[in-house]
Amino acid sequence: MTTPSRRMRVLRVGAIVLVALIASAVAVRAGFWQYGRHEQRATAIERYEANTAAEPAPLADVLAPGEAVGDREWTLVEVEGEFEPGSTTLLRNRPVDRERTWHVLAWFDTTDGRSLMVDAGWVPIPDSGVPDDVVPALPEGPVTLTAVLRAAEPDDGRRDEGATRITPAQMPDPSAEPIDGYGMVRSICDADGCVEALGSPVPLPSLSLGPHLAYTWQWFGFALIAPVGGVLLARRDWQLTGEGAGEQGDDAPERARASSPPKAPRRRRERGPSDEEIEDAL
Repeated sequence: MTTPSRRMRVLRVGAIVLVALIASAVAVRAGFWQYGRHEQRATAIERYEANTAAEPAPLADVLAPGEAVGDREWTLVEVEGEFEPGSTTLLRNRPVDRERTWHVLAWFDTTDGRSLMVDAGWVPIPDSGVPDDVVPALPEGPVTLTAVLRAAEPDDGRRDEGATRITPAQMPDPSAEPIDGYGMVRSICDADGCVEALGSPVPLPSLSLGPHLAYTWQWFGFALIAPVGGVLLARRDWQLTGEGAGEQGDDAPERARASSPPKAPRRRRERGPSDEEIEDAL
């Protein structure tokens, strides 16, 4: 066994420590990333709770023409106008409480000259799979909607039976400038009274902070452990590759063999006289 040179031993120890420091730096960055996700969630939940608890506000006071929903998501608004005839679109693959449903999407033309895409409610998908007599018709004439504003969803390219997103790409073209976002209908009111939705109102989601803060502390803990483990491993490697380690390992068997006492030759067993020799002697 050849003992590594001192230069090689230093390089090995340096490499171990460097890897440990790099792992620690990566863990610190991952920890801050997880903490950023936690803060985003906390801000979103704070905005959600504040906006959903507020009284409905006129849409024109919340969103000016040309503005996106953005930070005004979850704001409860009132908007007057009419549903666009023929704009009903059924969105599948959005279950409610694990039940297969159709979401009734439609364009709503506001009195200020804009079009708001709305999720007007949901109905269970019948076994026949035919929407006749299951999906309510759009109300005719002027109505007042109470809706929760939602930010626009990115289009995933799926259409028809495979559609999963509430996006203008799933809908026919509106008759006016579309609002960047959509509304979840809470109530529909006309001269005859109010209903909750077309079918059942879509429930608001339940938001939680998630595990991001716990992951943050785990990454920071690993960032502290990695350098300590690297130093211990480097120290162990330095000791195992020391100058005396190889020599001791090479000479140990020879010294053990040299110090062993020589084995005494086996004495041959003395043979006594045979039976014939004893008879002759008598």
